Amino acid sequence: MPARIEALRQLALAGYRIGLTIAPIMPIPEWREQYGRLLSNVADALRGVPDLDLTAEIITHRFTPSSKDVLLSWYPGTKLEMDESARAAKRNKFGGVKYVYPKDTMSEMRTWFVKELDSVLPEAQLLYWT
Repeated sequence: MPARIEALRQLALAGYRIGLTIAPIMPIPEWREQYGRLLSNVADALRGVPDLDLTAEIITHRFTPSSKDVLLSWYPGTKLEMDESARAAKRNKFGGVKYVYPKDTMSEMRTWFVKELDSVLPEAQLLYWT
């Protein structure tokens, strides 16, 4: 992670527009502290960069039945939470389904990230939350 954050800094210093994608967002124990530390590390690395052009995309963990099957075949002993009963089913216009966090969990995470971005990385424009 430190090498990636340093690369982000070097690109910004060279005048490139930069984007920060944080994925997957998962409400694991101490998630606020861990993601907060990540945002703080990025802010430290970008401090003093002139004319910073920074966007952020934040993507929560989600899965489809087929992606779950693939992951379980690749990593049969995974502890990654993929329990459909703990998720909300979200359907697309073609009838496909993906499992996302329940509305309250999504709202809590989004509220925290928006507030934290505003506080720690006020230059960042949030382009995408899902």
